[in-house]
Parts: sequence; structure tokens; C-alpha cells
Amino acid sequence: MPQRLLNVEGYITTIPKAHQIKLSQAEKFGPEFVGLGRPVTSATVLIKDDLGSVENLVEVGSGYYATSPDFAAVVGRSYNLEIYLLDGSRYVSLSETAMPVPEVDSVTYHSVRTVTTDRLNDEIGVRVMAHFQDPPDVENYYFWNVLESDFVLITEPELYLLPFDHPTNPRGPAPKDCCAKCFHKDKPKPTNIITVSDVDFDGIYQNRRIAYVRDDGLRFKETYRLDIQHLSVSAETYRFLKLIDQQLSLTGSVFDPPPANIRGNIISLNDRDEQALGHFFVSDERFLRVYIIRDQLEFYLSPQTTVPDDCREFLQQANFPMPFLPVDPPADWDTGN
Repeated sequence: MPQRLLNVEGYITTIPKAHQIKLSQAEKFGPEFVGLGRPVTSATVLIKDDLGSVENLVEVGSGYYATSPDFAAVVGRSYNLEIYLLDGSRYVSLSETAMPVPEVDSVTYHSVRTVTTDRLNDEIGVRVMAHFQDPPDVENYYFWNVLESDFVLITEPELYLLPFDHPTNPRGPAPKDCCAKCFHKDKPKPTNIITVSDVDFDGIYQNRRIAYVRDDGLRFKETYRLDIQHLSVSAETYRFLKLIDQQLSLTGSVFDPPPANIRGNIISLNDRDEQALGHFFVSDERFLRVYIIRDQLEFYLSPQTTVPDDCREFLQQANFPMPFLPVDPPADWDTGN
């Protein structure tokens, strides 16, 4: 029988909100291979600080546990995650302290071109930069977490053609009156982890890359609103994230290091030799938002992708599990124009 391993995903920050912790059990089939995780339900999940305060998380979905909406970590306080499963298993994270993160003065962006193995097609994307002062004489570790973002999906419904099996006019022109502009949620690709230590730039003003979004021909036809968390992390969390990024960057060549189960900071109180996966961390947070406007880019992917259909129906026909896309912008949409 495969061994089941608890996997913990989640973190808390200094911004008040319902922070979530995800619990699952992965099946271990050998020294390296871990199977897909199954949600862990009906667990007791607590967050405790060094002053004795306790936050009891509530299960809000299968395997998902959330704090109260007004919960926030406090800079300088230390926190542990405690987990109690129905079978009596108990787990605790090592202590994590919320260290201060410096304010960001501004966020800018510019187009970049990357040579690929395809000699005829370079990769085009947008690099996002943060400008801030790194505090001197203090060890600082940074993590920039890209969140689900929004962009304007532009299509060309006036170019719509009837289907091949139309009884009288297969692939004949049939322009649609609506809609050419929708608002769509997106998790930028590629997925990479950008984290850094200030060991090489202590006290030096930073113009630092914090995100990259690849141009797929649709993302930058008008406006892309990118949301990023500017986070402080501990030295232990920094090392964990670097290892995760190394695993994500494997290309499959003979020079890659062998894949491995990365140990986090979760410990079994029942059996100290039991392996648990995942990592709980605490961060000071500054929320960053940048509107990337196509007409302000130096260049973008050309030709852009043509979508000859109503934007509300485009993604549904591509088997995306979502309702019609909204044609009105989010309530907090503000490009500054």
C-alpha cells in the first residue's frame, strides 16, 4: 500500500482578509514519486501567535480552511499552524515571523523579446519592474506572488462564419452584432517563482523584475490588469521557494537534477520520522496593481490572434467551464484615463 503524506499549502499576510489553507493527502509510491492529492476534510486547523492568540479556521470547501475576513498577521509577531485530523494525527509548522517589507515607490513595465528554439518565432512578453529602497544592514528576503488578474478580451464578431455543417451556406459570412469586448480572468503564464535575497544588494535602491507575462496574442490586444503581492519572507521560506522554482524549471534534459520531494516546515507530532509536504509562511504584504496598456508597449506579438466570434461565447466553445464573460468592467476597474 502506498504511504499517504499530508500536504499543506497556504500563508498569511498583514492585509486583513480571509486567508486560506489547503490540506490534501498525497500517495507516495516510492522514494521520489508522489501521486495526486486528495482533499483532507473535517480537520481542525488553528493559527497561533507568540502571545497566545488563537485563530480557528473554518472549512469553506473540500480541503480548504479560511480565517475570519478581518484576520491579519502583525509585523514582528511569530505564528504557527496547527492541524488535527480525524484519525488523531497532529501536525505543527515551525514558527514563522512577519518581517517588514519596504514600500514600493512605483511599478513600471516594458516589452521584452526572448530567443527560442524556434528560429522563426521569438517569444514576446511584458516584464514588470518594482522600484524600491532595500533597507540597509538588515537581511531581507522578497517574494513576488502573481495573483489571478483581469484583461480585456477583444474579438472580431463581425468576421463570424457559419459552421461547416450548415445546411445551405457552410462557412458563409454571418456577422454578429455583439460582442467584441469582454473582461476575462487569467493567471499569467509562464508560472515561475520570483524570490530574492538582498545579500548582493543590501541597502541599494532597486529596479527589480517582479513579474513576466507572455504575450499569447490575446492578452495585450487592449489592457491587462496585473495584480501582484509584494511580500517579505523568512530565510527558510526563501530557500523553500527557490527549491520549488528549481523543480518547476526542469526542462527534462540529462543535466537536470533528479526530481525530489521538497521538505517544508510541517512536522508530525505523532511520528517525528513521518514526512509531511508543504510549507506555511507569514509575510508583510503590499498589494500592487498595474494596468498594462497595449498602446504604451514598445512592441507586442504580431499578428495578434483573430477571434471571429462573440467574445462571450469564445471561451465556452473552447470548453472553458465558465458562464458568459461580462461585457462591463469590474467595479474597481480604473486605467487612469
